This record gives sequence, structure tokens and C-alpha cells, in this order.
Amino acid sequence: MSRYRPWLLSGLLIGCITFTVMGQNPPAPQRTSPAVPQRTSPLARLSGLQEDWNPQSPGPTGKPADSGAQAFLTQAKAMLADGRPAEAKEALKTAIRLEPMNIEGWNLYDRAVEAEYLLRAREEKVSPVIERDLKPVFAIDRVESYTEYNSLYVVGELRNVSDAMRQRIELSAELFDENKQELRRESGRLRLKDRGLFPSESSLFEIEFPNPPPGVKSYRVRVTNYE
Repeated sequence: MSRYRPWLLSGLLIGCITFTVMGQNPPAPQRTSPAVPQRTSPLARLSGLQEDWNPQSPGPTGKPADSGAQAFLTQAKAMLADGRPAEAKEALKTAIRLEPMNIEGWNLYDRAVEAEYLLRAREEKVSPVIERDLKPVFAIDRVESYTEYNSLYVVGELRNVSDAMRQRIELSAELFDENKQELRRESGRLRLKDRGLFPSESSLFEIEFPNPPPGVKSYRVRVTNYE
């Protein structure tokens, strides 16, 4: 029995060492396949919704699902052909909202914007519109009339209310009957006709009607020319 004791001790020692080493090694981690990222629609990204999206995913009939954008694209093409770029822009805005990644929709929208700009520029050349603040040049004050030696005189005062000097100022006076029908017209000049009027300066004027027509009920004075 004593001769087998060394062998028994050696076997126990080897078994303890093997058990200890195996207990210290952690189990190998289990490998898992990487998750495939899901595609998300652009509108879902903006709204924070996560959903599977595929613009060409088949519908119940096996054909790609129709978002309705194609109908608006067709309308926009017809409007551009008819020369209605503003209406085409609105249709294209709807189509782009339905399919933000539709390249054809964006190209058509650029065409509509350019066509609208050219149409507006063409209309402004044909029918130009000028808009500015109202700023009178002259003011006619204290207009009166009197008769002398078979002549009717219309007299008054003209004032330069502009910011610049005005020269060669001409006026006209018109006579009207009770029905506002013009009976006669005469022209006249300022007494300072050779020098003109500086800003805020005034000058008297006098317009003569020799042998005025009968039936005169009213008159009107206005500036007809100046430099």
C-alpha cells in the first residue's frame, strides 16, 4: 500500500490543478449577428417616428405603392405648358411634400420658379408701373377774377413748393358754363418769368380774356409747363 501512495498523491494534485484552471476560465461569449438597420422615411425622421419605409415597396396588388405625387406632377407639367407657372409651383409643392426625394419634382419646381420670374419681368416691360410718394411742385393760392374794359382777368399767386428752382413756368386758365362745358382757354406767365422761382418763393400771375364769352360760371387755373 505504501508503494502506491506517491501515485495517488500525484493524481490528486494533478486533478486539483486541472479543476482550478478550468474554473478560472470564463465561458466564451456567444456571438450574435449584427442587427440590420431599418430604413426610415425622411418625413418620419422629421417627426421623430421610426418606421420601415421603402418608396418602391409593393402594395397589395404587387405594384409599387402610389403616394399621389405623380398626379400633381402631371398637373404641373400641363400648367407650365399653358404658361401658368404660379399655379404649377403650388402643385409641385404638394408633390414634393408627398415625395421629398423625387428628383423630377425638384427639377420641375426650378423650372416653374424661373418661368414665373421671366413672365413677371416681361409684364413689367409691357406695362411698367411707377409708384412714388406724392410731392407737389407748385401751389396756387389766392385766385381771383375781375373785369375791366371788356376783358376778364384771372389773377393769383403761384408758390414753388419743390426743392429745386423752377424756370419758364407757364399757366393756363379755362372758362366753363353752368354745365361745366369749356367755353374758352387762355395762357399766361409769371411776372418773374425771366428769373424763375426759387424753393418756397412765390410770384403773382395774371391771365387776360379779352371779350369773354357769355354764360361764364366758373374757371380753372393750372400749370401747363415748367423747367
